[in-house]
Amino acid sequence: MRDSDRRMAQGKILTVVRSIRRRWRTRIFLRGLTWIAAITGAVLLVSALSLEQMRFSAPSVIWLRILTWGTLVATTYWFILRHLFRRVSDEQVGLYFEEREPSLEHSVVTALEAPNEAFSPALGDHLVQNALTRARKIKGGRRVEQGALYRLTGVITGIAVLGLSLVVLGPSHLRLGLAALLLPTRAAAAVNPYEVNIQPGDTTIARGSDQLVTATLRGFESSDVSIFTRKGPDQTFRRITMLLAESGDFEALLLGVDDPTEYFVEAAGVRSETFSIDVADLPYVDQLDLTYYFPRYTGLEPRTREDGGDIAALPGTLVEVRIHPTMVTSGGQFLIDGETAQDLSLEEDGTFLARLTVREEGFYSIQLARENGDLVPASPEYRIDLLTDQEPSVHFSKPGRDVAASPIEEVYLEVSANDDYGIGDVRIVYSVNGEKEDTVPLFQGSGAPLPEVSTGHTLFLEEWELEPGDLIAYYALVRDNRTISGTRAVASDMFFLNVRPLERAYRQGEENGEQQQGGGGGETPETALSELQRQIISATFNLIRQRDSYDPEEFSENVVSVSLSQGRLKEQVGTLLERMQNRGLTRTDPGFRDVSSILPKAVEAMTNAQEDLDTEALREAIPDEQIALRYVQQAEETYERYVTQQQQQPGGGGGSQAAAEDLADLFELELDKLKNQYETVQRGAQRQADNELDELLEKLKELSQRQEQQAERQRRRAQASPQGASSGGGTAQRELAEQTEEAARELLRLARENNDQQLEETARQLQQAAEAMRQSASQAGSTSTTEAQTALRRLEETRKQLEEARSDRARRDAQTAINQVEKLQQQQRDVQRQVRELPTSGTERSEAIEQLRERKDQMTDAVSELERELDRSAASSSADNPEAARALQDGANHIRESKLKEKLQYSRGTIEQWDPQS
Repeated sequence: MRDSDRRMAQGKILTVVRSIRRRWRTRIFLRGLTWIAAITGAVLLVSALSLEQMRFSAPSVIWLRILTWGTLVATTYWFILRHLFRRVSDEQVGLYFEEREPSLEHSVVTALEAPNEAFSPALGDHLVQNALTRARKIKGGRRVEQGALYRLTGVITGIAVLGLSLVVLGPSHLRLGLAALLLPTRAAAAVNPYEVNIQPGDTTIARGSDQLVTATLRGFESSDVSIFTRKGPDQTFRRITMLLAESGDFEALLLGVDDPTEYFVEAAGVRSETFSIDVADLPYVDQLDLTYYFPRYTGLEPRTREDGGDIAALPGTLVEVRIHPTMVTSGGQFLIDGETAQDLSLEEDGTFLARLTVREEGFYSIQLARENGDLVPASPEYRIDLLTDQEPSVHFSKPGRDVAASPIEEVYLEVSANDDYGIGDVRIVYSVNGEKEDTVPLFQGSGAPLPEVSTGHTLFLEEWELEPGDLIAYYALVRDNRTISGTRAVASDMFFLNVRPLERAYRQGEENGEQQQGGGGGETPETALSELQRQIISATFNLIRQRDSYDPEEFSENVVSVSLSQGRLKEQVGTLLERMQNRGLTRTDPGFRDVSSILPKAVEAMTNAQEDLDTEALREAIPDEQIALRYVQQAEETYERYVTQQQQQPGGGGGSQAAAEDLADLFELELDKLKNQYETVQRGAQRQADNELDELLEKLKELSQRQEQQAERQRRRAQASPQGASSGGGTAQRELAEQTEEAARELLRLARENNDQQLEETARQLQQAAEAMRQSASQAGSTSTTEAQTALRRLEETRKQLEEARSDRARRDAQTAINQVEKLQQQQRDVQRQVRELPTSGTERSEAIEQLRERKDQMTDAVSELERELDRSAASSSADNPEAARALQDGANHIRESKLKEKLQYSRGTIEQWDPQS
């Protein structure tokens, strides 16, 4: 064999040996990596979990980092480096190879030694070729350590998966601990996820002043937070429990700090840095005395509050702030919202004086001059809160409803008004037949303010030469006696005087004697048109007087709803007129010609009113609506006068009496359609009002709970600081006041929409609770606690009143259901009568049958609606009034079990089978 071939063969043997050496080193590395991962991973896991127990303190982070990284270095050296750096000869690798592959029979070691032994060249070549042949048969030793490599790789993979699962699925503090240990370049203090932030930190204050320390917990929660203070390095720290503030932070007020003080805060084992408070002989506010000079219209005497701070007053109140400094100083400034408002005025007794007129909310503070004339902050920022001067309320106590009157009657109107600080003036505004409004002054405030006023005015109807069917619309206006800008008139509901013939006015007055305020109800089919038109006028007027309580979109939606109602009523009046003409009633009798000549005027006025409503010109729409009401009432009066005359004729009037009955049927049919639509809308509005009241009641429950907690915090503050130096309710109390005021405004809106005087009074009580909250927020000590308790008591009273109103809802719904049933019974009797009086044949019979079918459809719809209302009322009343809820549910079940709707529809189909001769 040539030398080149011999060297090539020898190189191949060395290549096999190097391959085996790499596999051996790979096994050593994987085995060492397995031990490193297991041992270091366990140490890392235990260390990361231990950091949570040690609250990630900087020393613990440092020592556990040393432990973790030291373990990694030690295990790496012991299990990997010391084996890999050991020198291993080719003969040792060959022997290792032959031990793992017995089929080699020492051929590899012999081939490696052949160049160094005294073999003949031919024998050496033979030994090398033999070793290569045997190595090729076993694929160069690929099976060496193959199983071990697979096992070790699997173990390492398992450890990695286990570790990753613990990181992903484990607690958050485990991940935080791992990050703290595996990133040694980050400062030990910076990796702590738990932190107690302190304000003001290091600071310098005036000697003897108070210092508020605020602690904010980040990354954890604790109810036990303490501040530790000491006045010198040779003293021990004194522990003071901090109080939870409204913002969620913890506060402690250090009173009268006279010496340099060190302090830190600790909570749940987490400690803040240690800070220092240095003291200097600086001027500071020792005490503030506030003297309130209330606006003249309130009639209140000046009031002084010693040791005050925050200001809570009505707009226009002059507040005199008297400042008692801790030391003699040459002057100072009074700041509002950080801007200089005025220089302080030095008084003879060494105090300073500043005056401000409360016009808007903000903050004020005080700066005093040092000996060198520099100004330094001498007080915290105090809050300026505006108290709300509630709007006056007004209503008619007599007659308090729509009434009928004869053209020569004298009608007395009595108005009751009240306000928290006094009534300024009361007026009555009235309009005759939609003409220009006239105003009558009833009361003008002078002298001492009167919070309650009852006054009246008599309307002499004979002065206007009124006729039956005419009307007078009237309402009251009241202003409080404020002289500052922003005052506006508050209007009552609008009511109507309906002019009737003397005998009818007397009879109707008796029938309506027990109706509730606002009229409505008790109307006959012949008068329902005018009642619906009055409701439209009232809705339009209420939108005008409550416009400020709606946003633009909501206001537009309500105007559209009123416009649609006016349009539907106009269509019904037009349909009634058309059917009268189709039946020929206007040709057969002069009475019906009078009715048919009046109704077009009503339609025209309704058209004009609807056009005004479509453009949201509500004040322009009301005169047209009132004119339409006048013509509708005149038509009703004409009709009723005619029917009465026919009934008084001997024999009932023959054909004229039949015509009158036809007209009555027309009125009843058309108006039942419209009334069913209107009542459906009214029920929907009532449901919405009930739902809003329920939501408001839940909100009041939440406000009561929060106010109770706030009152308890106020009490604890007063106990912790008996000198009264602690602040009042602060931000949280003011937020509660704002939310309570919002609830009061919503309740007032609902009261006026539903003409509920009791609900309006409840809204005023809720506003008083909000005012007490603001007073509590602006005061300190026991005074603040008293105001907080007052607010809580008024909130509870309001909540109980609303709960009683909700409990009474079941009785209201039951009465409504009873009225509906009575109405359905009357309609059924009318249908039975009309069926018996059906014409025997011809077009008149077909038209009459069609009308009766429409009546049956209306009755079926009414029964379905009654069933739904009973189900809804039973569900809503089950918690507050279970007995009434069971009775309501029994009524709904009876409708279903008796198949009442199905029976009505069955009888509808049998109307034409009735034989009038039978």
